[in-house]
Amino acid sequence: MNKNKITCIRNFLVKRMNELLESTDNTIKKLKVTDDRFADPFDQAAFEASKNVDLNCRIKDWNLLLDIKETILRIDHGLFGICDHCGRQISQKRLRVEPMSKLCIECQGKMEIRQNATRRRNKVTGRALFNHV
Repeated sequence: MNKNKITCIRNFLVKRMNELLESTDNTIKKLKVTDDRFADPFDQAAFEASKNVDLNCRIKDWNLLLDIKETILRIDHGLFGICDHCGRQISQKRLRVEPMSKLCIECQGKMEIRQNATRRRNKVTGRALFNHV
């Protein structure tokens, strides 16, 4: 991938990172400003549920933020577009669609096959344990 395309991806990631940080700041401010005293227990429960949804979204955003930061570091250190597993180049098409990819399509496919097999194995094991109880 040429330097201009990599620079565009990096700029996009920095912009996305700043958006996530701003969103996180807004959530923190919203949670700090809100008055926790409710006369009605249903209102209190609705507020707590809403707060939990906000916090779960922020956890997902935090994980995305970490992935973005790691990708920016990979760009800065010249490792962007190189598969972590086999060391081959990741296709430009894949990087345009998912710039935070760390695996080439072949290695990603193999990893997903292994994960699915492990899930099936665990599911079968869980059923077997349940049936013996």
